[in-house]
Amino acid sequence: MTTQNGVSYKPLDVTYDVIAPENILFRYVIAGPFLRLWAWLWDVTIIFAWLVLSSVGAAFLSMQILRMVDGKWEDVLIALFWTFGIANIFFSIWFWNATCEALFSGRTFGKMICGLRTVTISEGAISVEQAFLRNILRAADWALAPFMVVVMGKTDRMARLGDLVAGTIVVNERVMKEKKRPISFNEEKILTIASHIPDEFVVSESLRGALSIYLARRLDTAPARRYELAAPLAGALARRMSFSYQVDPDAFLCALWQKTLNNS
Repeated sequence: MTTQNGVSYKPLDVTYDVIAPENILFRYVIAGPFLRLWAWLWDVTIIFAWLVLSSVGAAFLSMQILRMVDGKWEDVLIALFWTFGIANIFFSIWFWNATCEALFSGRTFGKMICGLRTVTISEGAISVEQAFLRNILRAADWALAPFMVVVMGKTDRMARLGDLVAGTIVVNERVMKEKKRPISFNEEKILTIASHIPDEFVVSESLRGALSIYLARRLDTAPARRYELAAPLAGALARRMSFSYQVDPDAFLCALWQKTLNNS
């Protein structure tokens, strides 16, 4: 924590804090664009090697089969060879990395070499849908390449377009990550607010993620800034649940999180 002109703030770093549903705080070290580019180059090299080896293997197998069958099958084998080649290229370009991330818990071969992994913003392993979505959108990232570095720099998790849409983050597993219990909300004010929150109010997965991100950074934020950040979300939620009490927005979000934990 640094103090300047009487104001305390946390210096910019490359960590990303997430509170998991089990109320555990994870501090990840975010993989920067250059390390991710290095992993991508490894993936490109591996994919190119696969295309060369599989094409040579398919051609060799086709020649061996041609020697054993009647010549009338030559056109069929040639058609099969070219069909395999086109399908192989299409799969390698569009679905290779997605399939690897789906099978290997968020890692491609390049990420394995560089010690990277893709996880969700709520700390869990990525789903098959997320793996394919973030990789299919890679084409859009390349189309917007001059702007994507700016976009990644503007987010607190160095997220490209595919990560923003899929709700994922790429972390560096070779740098140790912290794991500890976050602050426990035992303050009377927060517990009182939590007791007035309707039991039937359901916290969605997206809202839980937003609350976890807010709470993870809460202690590093000045009280006035907390009020400013919490007020829009707290006001909207209070109206949704017809919450008639006038309370501190920061305390309200803390109370909602506490209520969620108690009901889970």
